[in-house]
Amino acid sequence: MAKKDRVPTPPKRPVQAPKAYHAERSARRTQVIFLIVAAVIVVVAAAVGIGFVMSGGGGDDAGAVGSGDCQLQTFDALEAKHVEELPAGYEYNSIPATSGQHNPTPAIFNLYDQPVPQINYVHNLEHGGVVVQYGSEVPDTAVAQIGDWYQEDTRGLIVAPLAADLEKEDPTLSDKIVLTSWTHMMRCTAFDQGAFDKFSDDYRGPQGDAPEKFELDQLAQGGS
Repeated sequence: MAKKDRVPTPPKRPVQAPKAYHAERSARRTQVIFLIVAAVIVVVAAAVGIGFVMSGGGGDDAGAVGSGDCQLQTFDALEAKHVEELPAGYEYNSIPATSGQHNPTPAIFNLYDQPVPQINYVHNLEHGGVVVQYGSEVPDTAVAQIGDWYQEDTRGLIVAPLAADLEKEDPTLSDKIVLTSWTHMMRCTAFDQGAFDKFSDDYRGPQGDAPEKFELDQLAQGGS
């Protein structure tokens, strides 16, 4: 019989990671360099527009998000069946999971300092939750930024380290931050406030694609 994953107990207090350090940039710029940079910004803004480019479709379709550090993918929805353990040979259609069979007990919405089992947090996705996970090589400064972002509105959010077995399945995740909702995933190479906000606004709570529409106030920190 396979060993059951245990849902970790949320920390009693929010995890305090090191604060992000923002290096000072030199204010000395020549007029020529300033004009060149300004011209480049105008050209780039005109070419790509302002905001986000978020594309859906099958699991192989990806679109640039925010500054270009994030990639969004949309996957087909798997059956949302309650199971105590995943059947032998069962595989989710994304890493990390974005839908599928899951434990009847969801995880508690909170900030964690250890991984949360997929079989539990997929249930949170079914309710309209968003799960943010970060790989083992993500810098402490980025983890601190994620924690600060989480504290702005904790409803319907789980933040946790990525499980080692998921990194083993997909080694490219070790230095990534991954946001998941029901059928949607965004992978980022760094913290991106705008991209995080848009993903949360689009998919968290009743406005997302979760099959069970919970209001955000029903997904409060400490609840499930």
